[in-house]
Amino acid sequence: MRTIFLTFTINNSSMTDYYLTLSQKLASEFCVVVVTDRIEPHFFTIDERIIITKWPSARPTHWRDFKFLMGLIKQYKPSVMISMFGSVNIFLLAGLFSGIPHRLVWYHTISTATNSTPLLHIRKKLIYRLASGFIANSKSTVVDLQQAFGIPKRKIMLSYNAVRDGKRLPVNQPPEIVYVGRLHKSKGIDVLLDAMPAVLAEFPEVRLHLYGGYLDGNAIKPYLNQVEQLQIGDNVKFFGNRPKEEIMEAFAKSYASVLPSFFEAFGYVVIESFSVGTPVIGSNTSGIAEIIRDGIDGMLFEPGNSAQLSQKIIHLLSDPKLREDFSVNCYQRFSADFEVGAVTAKVAEFIGSLDRKDPKNL
Repeated sequence: MRTIFLTFTINNSSMTDYYLTLSQKLASEFCVVVVTDRIEPHFFTIDERIIITKWPSARPTHWRDFKFLMGLIKQYKPSVMISMFGSVNIFLLAGLFSGIPHRLVWYHTISTATNSTPLLHIRKKLIYRLASGFIANSKSTVVDLQQAFGIPKRKIMLSYNAVRDGKRLPVNQPPEIVYVGRLHKSKGIDVLLDAMPAVLAEFPEVRLHLYGGYLDGNAIKPYLNQVEQLQIGDNVKFFGNRPKEEIMEAFAKSYASVLPSFFEAFGYVVIESFSVGTPVIGSNTSGIAEIIRDGIDGMLFEPGNSAQLSQKIIHLLSDPKLREDFSVNCYQRFSADFEVGAVTAKVAEFIGSLDRKDPKNL
C-alpha cells in the first residue's frame, strides 16, 4: 500500500476538520501518516486507520526533527509528502534527500501579509524550488506564488478551503453584528469600531460581538481604549477565544458578520458564516473578494474605509428582505463550492492520481 505524509496541527478548528476529513478519504486507498506539532482538545473522531505522530519539537526546525522525519520516511516509504506552515522547510529537504517524487506545499498565506525580511524571502524562494508542486487555497495565493516566488502555473493546483454544513438558527434580537478573528492590526478591527458610531446613530439597539484573541493580553488594549474614546462600550463586547461550537452558534444567530481585513489569503470565517446562512460584509481585497459576490450574497467595501463600512451595515440593517436574499444566496454559494465533503473528495482524487503524473507537472 502506498503511503502519504501530511503535517498539520490537531485542534478544534475548521482547518483541522478539513485535513482530518481529507486524511480519512485518503485512508481508504493509502496508508496515511500525519505528523503534527501539537494535539489540543477537540471534538473530532480520528479514523483509526490514520497514523498520528508528533514532532519532537514544538516547531519542527531542529536537527532532531529532521532525524525523526528521516526515520519515518525510512519506515513508511511515502510516495507523497504534503507540508504547510512551519513544517515546509524540513519536509521539502527530507523529501528531496530521500528521493520522494511528490513533495507538495499547501500554500495558505499572502507573502505581503508576513513580516518576512528580504533575506528570509530569498530563503523561502530557494526552498520552494525543492517542491514538486503546490496546492493554493485561493486565486490570490496562486498569483502570489507566481509573482513573489516565480512558481510556474503548471505546478499549482487551486483548491479552496472548505467547512462542514452548519446549523441555521433564528437571528437574535436586537440584531447582532459579529467579528471573528485575531486581534491584529491587519484585521482592520479599528476600522470596524470606527464605523460603529454612525451605525448606532441609526440603530442604537445593535450589538457588535468580537470573538478571538486574549482578553487579558496586550493586543486587546488599543481596541478597548478605542471603544472608550468612541463611547460605544454599551454596544460592543469582546468574547476572546471561544470553542468552535460557540463561534458557529454566534455566526448563525447574527444578522451579519464583518471581515474588515486589509488582506486575507482566503478567509475561513467567510465560508463559516455562509455555512449557516449569515451574509458577510467584507473588505474588497484578495481572498475575501473571491468568495463574497457583492450585492448577491454579501457586500464589499474599500479596505480601511470606515465610513463606507458603516453605510454598508446601515443599508443591510435597513432592509431585512435584502438580508434574507443574501442569506439564501450565501448558503447556496457555500453548498456549491465550500462544503468539506465534496471539496476534500476532489483533492483526495487529485492526490491519488499523482503517481500517474510527471512530478514536474501537476
